[in-house]
This record gives sequence, C-alpha cells and structure tokens, in this order.
Amino acid sequence: MRILFLNTTGGFFGGVEQNIALAAQGLAARGHLCSFASFKRSGVGQERFDALFSSVWDLASTSLSEVVTQTKPEVIYVHKLDSIQQVLDASQGCRVVRMIHDHDLYCPRKHKYYFHNHKICTHKAGLICYADLAFLERGPRGLRYVSIGAKLKELRCNRKVDALIVGSAYMKRELLRNGFDETGIHTIPPCVAPSDRPLQPFPTQSSVLYVGQLIRGKGVDTLLAAHALMAADTKTRVILHIIGAGNDRKRLEDLAKASGIDDLVCFHGWVSHEELAQYYDSATLVAVPSRWPEPFGMVGVEAMLRERPVVACRVGGIPDWLVDGSTGFLVPPDDPRQFASKMEMLILDKDLAESFGKEGRRSALERFSFTRYIETLETLLMG
Repeated sequence: MRILFLNTTGGFFGGVEQNIALAAQGLAARGHLCSFASFKRSGVGQERFDALFSSVWDLASTSLSEVVTQTKPEVIYVHKLDSIQQVLDASQGCRVVRMIHDHDLYCPRKHKYYFHNHKICTHKAGLICYADLAFLERGPRGLRYVSIGAKLKELRCNRKVDALIVGSAYMKRELLRNGFDETGIHTIPPCVAPSDRPLQPFPTQSSVLYVGQLIRGKGVDTLLAAHALMAADTKTRVILHIIGAGNDRKRLEDLAKASGIDDLVCFHGWVSHEELAQYYDSATLVAVPSRWPEPFGMVGVEAMLRERPVVACRVGGIPDWLVDGSTGFLVPPDDPRQFASKMEMLILDKDLAESFGKEGRRSALERFSFTRYIETLETLLMG
C-alpha cells in the first residue's frame, strides 16, 4: 500500500510528529511505501525523520496535487493541517483518513474549557464560542481576531473524509456532539515507542514527577498546592521534579517559593524523550494534574510502562487508560486537597505504589502496545 502522510511540520517537532514517525516506521516494516509532505521543516532531528520515508516533499515549493500525482498514494493520511478541503481537492479519488490529535477541530479556542472560569466546556462549537471570546487569539504581537465562522466551516468540511481517528472516548464524544457520523469515527489509542531500557527497581527515595508543558491548562499550580499540603501533613521530605517548558514557568516558580516548598521543587526545563525513562525510573509516582480535558495523556502510559503509579485528574481521555484504585488514582480537577491525599497514600505505602505500578505496566502492554497499534492502523488505512 502506498501511503502519503500529510502534516504542517516535518521533523521531530512534537508529539504529533513523534506519532507520525512511529506509524511510518511500523507501516514500512510491514512492507508499505510511506511518503511525507509538509509546509515547513522544523529542523529537529530532520535527517533521521526524513529517512523514515521513501520520499519527502515540501508543500511550500511543490503543490499538493503534484505530490499526489508523483507519489500515487492509495491513501492520504492527514495529521495537523489547517484546511482539509485542499486535500480533498487534490486527492484524485484516493482514500483520505485523518487523525485528530487535539481539540482544535471542534473547539475554536482549542482548549475545551471556558475563558472566563476555566471550567470544561460541554457545548458543541457554535454561538457559545462567541460568548466565550473565541474570536480572540493570543499571537506573538498580542491579541488578534480570528474567524469563528471559518473554523466552523472547516469543522463541517472534515465530515467528508473517509475516516477519522481519535485517541480517546472523550474525543469521539466531542465529534458526535458536533454532528459527525459515528460510523466514520475510529478510536485508536496512541502507542508508546518500544524501549530496550531495562526496568529499574522501585526507588527507595520518595519523589514525585511531572512531565509536560508549563501552561495554565496543565494544572501544575494545583500540583504545587497539593505538594505543599502533603509536605505539611507527612513531614516527609519528598522532592517534586518538574520537567517541561512553557510561559507559566515564572509564575509557578513564584508559587513554589510563596508556598515555602521551593527547596522541595526542581524545575528541570525541557528534557529529550530519550532521557525521560531515567526520570520515570527515579520517581515514586507520576502526577498528571490537568484541568483542561487531555485528548489522551501519553505521559501516564509512559509512566505505567516504567511500572510507576499515576495520580491524575478525571478529565478528557485520562480515564481511558488510568483505572482508579488499580493503576493509580483519579481525582477531580482543581482539588489540591484530594490530589495531596492520593499522593500521600502512595508515598507512605510503597507496597501499594509498587503493586499499582506492576498492574499499570501489564495493562499498558496489553492495551497500548506498538504491534497492536500498527496492526489496527494498517487495517483502517486499507479500508
């Protein structure tokens, strides 16, 4: 099968591009011919990324129609792209499949929580978006106007593709809420890249790990408040390791200092995906304190594969992979006291934490294996 991957950006730029690379690697190993086209090249691991494909195309210099003519794909596999109509126009009758990675398609504000109170939105895209000021978007030069009408048109246009892939039941519900046909939506949970790194014994030194962007929607401020409560309750020295970058870092550092726990919090900044395993191995538990509805939440699955329990908020796609009381704990968002209570249980009861970790790995290997992912994706792409 000839497959043309389409995305805004090439190279190992982020999670979307990592997913594309894994899919191309797995599909090529099964004998499929994979090509790739994008509008820009990130330059991040570019040569290694490009080497995964039989041909790589720059849509800034070559039209999509010409790329389709040259590669003759049997299926066009679309990822992040501003306009699906250009793909439909250039498809020359071949199958078009799209993976929806986030909330951008069905949420003009992109975050699925309200601007005015940060509560999760439960409405379909439409008039409510105007009331929530979704026509304003923060850009490099401050606020700018964006057309909600154009985004609603793009939403409707995506109903024309042959199949849509989402990673969680939450995302599927959002598409159904916005008028998509259930028969055209396929839930394929993301996979984690296979790792040859041996598992490490459960650590003797207690610590908590957070991995993700440092932005308000990720709820790191809730985690800091919970960590302060836990420190006061247990009188135990537990280090919180925070990995990631974002525009909220300065505020979070100030919060840690104001809470009197700055000596218990280490901000490590960005860390490469290859280095993360050692941080998971050193942690007693991994925290996912998101207040926005995570489309899926790959960090949790990565932690489970390293046999570490997870404490996370019951939002978005997180309940798809975290079994409360079996592989970790689910708590309401924006509730530091409950988050602290569940972390305390795992910090003070290492046997419980270790048993959750072992069950988490068993569950992750069974449900989110690389082989199972590629087999399911292959079947869907072939139609």
